[in-house]
Amino acid sequence: MGGHAIRLGATVTRTSPTVIINPREDLEFAELVERALKSGVDSPKALEVELRQRHPKAVVRRRELAGEQVDVWYVYREGRWVSRG
Repeated sequence: MGGHAIRLGATVTRTSPTVIINPREDLEFAELVERALKSGVDSPKALEVELRQRHPKAVVRRRELAGEQVDVWYVYREGRWVSRG
């Protein structure tokens, strides 16, 4: 799956990104994101391309905070944050 490769001795493990989906109430969109990640999508751009087949405004951005050890992707169905309601 995607994420960073972490070398532990002779073993290499891959961690999946933490994904923050907006709007979170759209379960169909969330399932689409999950299926794409399980299929091997390994970068925010690749996920965005996959999502745009059904949601043309979709945007995926990697959070880039100095020193952060976790890979976090923000996934916006409408290309921006959408409030509840």
